[in-house]
Amino acid sequence: MMTRIVLAAALVAVGISTVVADIVSDRKALMKRSAAEAKIAAKMKSGAEPFDLAKAKHVFETYIDKANKLPTLFPDKPKPGEETTAGPAIWDKPDAWKAAIAKFGSESKAALDATKDKASFDAQLGIVQQNCASCHETFRIKT
Repeated sequence: MMTRIVLAAALVAVGISTVVADIVSDRKALMKRSAAEAKIAAKMKSGAEPFDLAKAKHVFETYIDKANKLPTLFPDKPKPGEETTAGPAIWDKPDAWKAAIAKFGSESKAALDATKDKASFDAQLGIVQQNCASCHETFRIKT
């Protein structure tokens, strides 16, 4: 009987570890996708790449998707030795973190709606980028 209980507990622990690993992987993939879009945006803003309205809107659509998914991707504080740049403020100040993510989502939606040409894209991108920088400053570990 005791062996079964220990075995069941071990299986549950392995299952939980797998779910946490999947969440961290999902979180990292979402951040990488967002960073790739930020690079495209920066190139269009600087003129290194021609402005493309569809690409510009896709940047903001990616950010909206990120804002919608982020609240579910930080369930528990990282374990010692876990490789992450998620800062402790995410868990220490959850209301402030959720508010920052909501602001990022609403600003990205406003930017999507307002972007009609390069000038409007540049202006809207600046607003959204300020939000990104502020959130990273508060809720991310600098590496």
